[in-house]
Amino acid sequence: MTDKPIIRQPIPSVSSGHSNSPNVKLSMPKYTGIGEATVVDLSGDGLPFIPVLGETHYSRVGPVLDRHVHPGMVEILLCRRGRGISIDFGDRILPFPSGSVMVMQPGTPHTLRPYPKALSTTWIWLRLPERGEPLAGFTRAQSRWLVAKLRALPVTFAATDDLAQSFRRLWKLYRETPRRAPERRLVIREAALRLLMDILDAATASHRPPTDERLAALLDEIRENPACEWPLDELAIRAAMSVPVLTERCRRLTGLPPHQFVVSCRMEKAKDALTATDRSIAAIANDLGIATAQHFATLFRRETGMSPTAWRKRHPSS
Repeated sequence: MTDKPIIRQPIPSVSSGHSNSPNVKLSMPKYTGIGEATVVDLSGDGLPFIPVLGETHYSRVGPVLDRHVHPGMVEILLCRRGRGISIDFGDRILPFPSGSVMVMQPGTPHTLRPYPKALSTTWIWLRLPERGEPLAGFTRAQSRWLVAKLRALPVTFAATDDLAQSFRRLWKLYRETPRRAPERRLVIREAALRLLMDILDAATASHRPPTDERLAALLDEIRENPACEWPLDELAIRAAMSVPVLTERCRRLTGLPPHQFVVSCRMEKAKDALTATDRSIAAIANDLGIATAQHFATLFRRETGMSPTAWRKRHPSS
């Protein structure tokens, strides 16, 4: 079966509460023709509240969508592979590293930037019921519970292996189960519900208080002193963990592996310095233990989607 990048679902009307900014498209973006993306509609498989299941596998730099909102939809996006990605919400830009999940609630303007070569993502949209109507196939109580959980999801959290596997399984069943097979709706519905449960589990696990006090203290130390050298082997020794275990636990606690966590902490300090001081870019880079202003600018752009100079102009000191 060959999937085409389509959306068969009509664009819903825009309700109150959505952004009125002229720079935000108050509609669902049209994925048709944007390149190496596949978007399918699960409504025909008995899941009318899931009008979009999508994925990208860019072998070249991808197109950039306008900042937009999804009326009445919760979008849950998993970054499977990609570096230097961020989500622009207009009033803030959040890093979106590989292995992380980003959640866009209805009425939240956003866009992914940039779309670099080798970017791989997969996502799902969930249409929230109107006027207290239940989701198809759910009781009212079940629907209220699920909608409440979806609306309470954090903006970002670390993916789990189960979550990533559930996305892969849903795509596999969608593609490989014959259209007229009597079990098609059953297996796709089960896979979609399993994915939703794994999303909720991952969000809960990612925001659970740390149980390893030694690692938690070490992460706090990195946040306070990101300019220091933080060799991976030394971190593992101090945390009393092997390097693979340290990497896995650091990812679960912060959403990032150790090296990227150090870089992220440095960039947070850099944001403060750019906003609160008039120090040069080179001086700030040196303060953070980064050898050159050029390398600092590259790291900063990967983290925020903009240059240090552009950030300073956009966030002037008060």
